[in-house]
Amino acid sequence: MLASRSLAAAALCTLVLCTGCVLAQTTDGTKIRDTDVEGIVVGQSTRADVVRMLGAPDKIIYSNLEHDPLFERAYRFRRTKRRTTFFTIIIFSAARTDKNEDNVIVFFDDDGVVEDVAVRLDMNEPGYGKPWGGD
Repeated sequence: MLASRSLAAAALCTLVLCTGCVLAQTTDGTKIRDTDVEGIVVGQSTRADVVRMLGAPDKIIYSNLEHDPLFERAYRFRRTKRRTTFFTIIIFSAARTDKNEDNVIVFFDDDGVVEDVAVRLDMNEPGYGKPWGGD
């Protein structure tokens, strides 16, 4: 009888110690506000203006012209936010990640003046949810 209670207590302790839930959030990049992007004027704003409004780009895209391989053609600005829910119990684990991303790419002409702007701002916050499906 004592052995079976000890075994049950050990099993319960193992179950409790091998069960867990984690909520995690990661953010990469600088927040991009739509008001800052609206300040970029095609045909008028320069590289310096864009950096002043949006900060340093996370990627500089160069031309692939043979005679000018290092000419800056575009700046990319990206912000990524992820929220992850993770649940485990003994040998069963489940995870769910919700990711939102803001992207702005500003294209420049040969004189360094803005030629075009591509914008995708995902203003919704990523959410936490049940890791085994559904919302």
